Amino acid sequence: MSDKQISNSVRKALLGISGIREEIDNQRVYFYQHGRLFSIVDSDGLQFVVGEECLKEALRLPGAELEQPGGKRCKGVIRVSAERCTETDIDFWLLLALPTNQGTIDPITFH
Repeated sequence: MSDKQISNSVRKALLGISGIREEIDNQRVYFYQHGRLFSIVDSDGLQFVVGEECLKEALRLPGAELEQPGGKRCKGVIRVSAERCTETDIDFWLLLALPTNQGTIDPITFH
């Protein structure tokens, strides 16, 4: 799927969910719920904030890897390759990443 197709699939999956906001910057689409970033779509696929509590489970899934922008580990954030972004995959990842499904999550921190 292209990044445009992926972002359209994410939008479709999020229809009817409260508190969703979207921003587009530098050919990336950022998705927020109630002010909390939970997903980024770009040409490489999807990034999801899954929180530390779900990180090990998420990394066991095909196509998922730890996100390391600029070589720094990003707490609780994974990247899902574009090849693994079918509508079914996107639905699953959104269930894992939506802030309302996680309760409260830590903000993204780099270390």
